[in-house]
Amino acid sequence: MTTLAQSQNRSVARFLADGVQSVRARYVAYKAVVAERRRITRELMTYSDDELAELGFSRLDIPAIATGTYRR
Repeated sequence: MTTLAQSQNRSVARFLADGVQSVRARYVAYKAVVAERRRITRELMTYSDDELAELGFSRLDIPAIATGTYRR
């Protein structure tokens, strides 16, 4: 027969396990966002200043473009 303490311990353990999974999922998502920002930055850095100007921005705008905060 399951005691109240055992039931509560299982509930706490499940709560903690769910929390760990949630933190891990957020970390994996964060790492994917960081990788995408690096990829965008790397690609834009290969453009010449003239090519960037044709697109309507300068090299100083690249970090804002990569993070999605760039505004014209």
